[in-house]
Amino acid sequence: MALPSLWRNNRWPMYDREPLGNWLTGRTVLLGDAAHPMLQYLAQGACQAIEDGVSLADSLDRHLTDAAPDAVSVDKALHAYQDERIPRTSHIQRTARVWGDMWHIDGVGALLRNEVFTGRAVDDYRHVDPIYGA
Repeated sequence: MALPSLWRNNRWPMYDREPLGNWLTGRTVLLGDAAHPMLQYLAQGACQAIEDGVSLADSLDRHLTDAAPDAVSVDKALHAYQDERIPRTSHIQRTARVWGDMWHIDGVGALLRNEVFTGRAVDDYRHVDPIYGA
């Protein structure tokens, strides 16, 4: 049973990496955490994986119109998917890292963070609007 392991005295390291500039090798393409692992601070890991799946399906649908798709069409579809998704996921990966730094800052930085967040309306989402689509 895993519950005894869930105490605060355990250290659970979190890892991410710099965004990749290429998710494609031949006709193998990455999506989800394999393409863009991100820290949890924006709750976007699963969301971005779902967006990847939709984007890949849309790209295949746009480029593969024949009953038997040819290699050129498949390559175009995979490159189009990659070109669409890398900018968005790279931005979210980097933003999640910044938010993590912001939540764990000490001293004057923590005072400034607290002032920014306590002084705003509860329905003010302007800091995350670009991510959530407003």
